[in-house]
Amino acid sequence: MSSHAHLQQKSTKRLDKKLVTFGLAALILAAVVGVALWYFLVKAPHDSAVAAFDAELVAYDDASAALTERTGDLDESIASLQAVIDSDEQPLELELLVSAGAAIGTAQGAREEAPAAPTRPTSTSEIEVAAAEMPALVTTIEGLGSYDDEIAALEASRDTLQRSIEQRKQVTNPSEAFVIERIQSLPGVAGVQAVTEDNDPNGNLNKQGGYTATVYLSSALVDQSAVIGTDIVEKGTEGGGAVEVYETVDEATARDEYLALFDGGILRSGSHVVLGTVVIRTSDNLTATQQRELESAIHDALIRID
Repeated sequence: MSSHAHLQQKSTKRLDKKLVTFGLAALILAAVVGVALWYFLVKAPHDSAVAAFDAELVAYDDASAALTERTGDLDESIASLQAVIDSDEQPLELELLVSAGAAIGTAQGAREEAPAAPTRPTSTSEIEVAAAEMPALVTTIEGLGSYDDEIAALEASRDTLQRSIEQRKQVTNPSEAFVIERIQSLPGVAGVQAVTEDNDPNGNLNKQGGYTATVYLSSALVDQSAVIGTDIVEKGTEGGGAVEVYETVDEATARDEYLALFDGGILRSGSHVVLGTVVIRTSDNLTATQQRELESAIHDALIRID
């Protein structure tokens, strides 16, 4: 081979090598550009949309947890009132059980639940749309569960019911000492005296179906000189009134019904009303207004919670 041909062959090989190198570089550059375009035009926007959606989902979870806590406070107040209703203890005013049940029904009807969390879509555009809608959903949830009025009503009902239960206990076969302590200092009450087995005008003290205690009172509004008797018990209800205590409501009611047989007749003995297992009586020598006022004063004194 001539030297000229040899040189031409070497030149051709160098050119081929350069072309291969250039081709490889072009392929690598194209790949790099393609990856860069994919990253900036596809992956980065998608990752950004996912991150935005997930951040809004955290806000949703926080708002939902806060709503759950508020609803838990409501449920706790409902359970607290329900426990009082379900107890074996009866209130003095039985209608309070009805109003307590109504308060629970209203509170249960006010319970609110958070809307379900949206599922993250797959496409970038749909994720962006879903993320943009999430703040409004969070705001809606934050506005749910305003239970202040319901909780206040439940607590008020519970307190009233518990108070009425305590009041019933106070007028369920109360002691003689309790009755005396409560009525002796009432306005217009000049004196009180309890019945004993020695001075019991009816002979029913502590007998079956009879009273467990009776405390007579003398009223300053009654002319005591016109009432027959040497002491308060002997003057009886004519001198002012009396508080008769029975063991059961049925016994107190039976006594009240017996007294009612004489109402409006010449043997009437004044006003009478049942309170728990107690019969409150006032003198027929008092006017109707005075009877009501004395009866109310005794009633309030016996159920007062100190």
